[in-house]
Amino acid sequence: MSRLPTSLDAPPSGRARPIWFDAAAYGRARLLGGGDVPWSSPAELSSFFAKIGGMFRSDAILVDLADLFAQRTVADQQLRAAMAARSRPGYALRTLLGDGQARSTAAEAVRVLAGTSGLVPLVLTVPAPGRWMAMTALQAGSDPGPPDAGQAEIAAIYSADFLRIFAGAGVDGLLLDEGQIPADQLIHPEAYRPVLNVADHYEWPVLIQTDAAAAWPHGPVPGVARWLGPAGPREPAGRWGVVAGPDFWAGADPPAEADLVLAAVPAEADPEAVMKRVRALG
Repeated sequence: MSRLPTSLDAPPSGRARPIWFDAAAYGRARLLGGGDVPWSSPAELSSFFAKIGGMFRSDAILVDLADLFAQRTVADQQLRAAMAARSRPGYALRTLLGDGQARSTAAEAVRVLAGTSGLVPLVLTVPAPGRWMAMTALQAGSDPGPPDAGQAEIAAIYSADFLRIFAGAGVDGLLLDEGQIPADQLIHPEAYRPVLNVADHYEWPVLIQTDAAAAWPHGPVPGVARWLGPAGPREPAGRWGVVAGPDFWAGADPPAEADLVLAAVPAEADPEAVMKRVRALG
């Protein structure tokens, strides 16, 4: 059973509300000398996440699978060539997500991190399907432009198939990241139904993150448990969290109505100032 619902109401850190620290970039800068996250080395990966956990006491472990696959793409010219072998929408994403080496690395990384997470839930973070399609097209050397809803649904089928490898791996939730896509260009999450269905089957609550659009821009969506945005919804639509901005690290408190805070730790942030802010949060 997923540990995520309980953790959202009773944060493992003991804080009044959960704070999810996205600290991989900061950890890379401070712990790895700017090097890559050691996804393919279970012992080093576990140590890296343990050190981040000790610093921030995040109320979720965020596993950024896009970073893992990006590393794989950069390292293998043959894979990039295979991704570029066809120009049809979604081919690059399908090829990447079907790569056996990347899949085995991802499955082992999640297994190791879930096995050492204790009471802290493990949340897979992936780009929303349409965005992931566009990202992989660029990695393959093409730029087809923003995907439409039909293309996003194709990408969701490939994403859903990939996510099945984590069945029984100890995953507690799924965060779909729309990045900086503005509200008027967001694809309705109904196009992601294949992903939502897989998550529902495995009892993973789904959250959607938008860095440039307020929470619930489309209203309630069946299968989406929470929406994270820089501001709350214009109309009541469901529980929501806030994507903290730079002012968070300067001491500003997120809106009281938000029952979850997602705070990315800037890679270039001053360690003393970061730790002072974290201590102030309890």
